[in-house]
This record gives sequence, C-alpha cells and structure tokens, in this order.
Amino acid sequence: MAYRMFDHGRFVEFRLLGIVRGVDLPGDDWYRRIVQSGRLLLDATDVQDITTDVLWLAGFARSVQSLGPFRTAVVAPSPLVFGTFRQALAYRGELPHPAPVEFFTAREPAIDWLLA
Repeated sequence: MAYRMFDHGRFVEFRLLGIVRGVDLPGDDWYRRIVQSGRLLLDATDVQDITTDVLWLAGFARSVQSLGPFRTAVVAPSPLVFGTFRQALAYRGELPHPAPVEFFTAREPAIDWLLA
C-alpha cells in the first residue's frame, strides 16, 4: 500500500495513494505521534482502488485506535472509497475509549473539524 506520512504539528496526516492493498504500514513511531497529537487526517483523495479485505481495514483501524484516544477525519471524495472506509469503521468494534471519526468528501472541512 503506497502512502505518505506528514507531521503537521497539530495533527498527523496519513495520505493513501494508488491502490490500498493492506500490507506496508507505518511504524510504531508514527502511531505514537498520532496518539500524542490527538488528531489524525486520513486522506484518501488519491486512492484509485481498494483490494484489501474490509475486515483487514477494520482490524487496522482498531489496532491503531486502541493505542489511545484521538480524533480521525477521513477524506474520501470517491463514493467507493468513502463507503468502504465507512463499512470498515462499522466492523471496527467497540474501543476502550472514545475515538470520534468523521467522514468528508473534501479536505478543508475535514481539517476544520479535526482542529475544532
């Protein structure tokens, strides 16, 4: 899975690129930074397709969000990507702490919500 990570100070950005296959993931240092900042922007604007299993996506989301509470804004202009990520969230299950997640089709409103 192609991606880039950015530390914007007030939030961390995980920008997905191309095809989401569900393999190559960021390391523990990035996960700690996400929890430390308390905010994650998951930008899927440049995702062309998702070939990984929805349950894998749900497990990944659960494993990262179980590390600590943080807000997540998901940007997914594509209806396919938007719907797949929403489905993965539904399968994520309960977490030991609140982990608000909101979905957006544009980046600017996502960042506004994330920083509010």
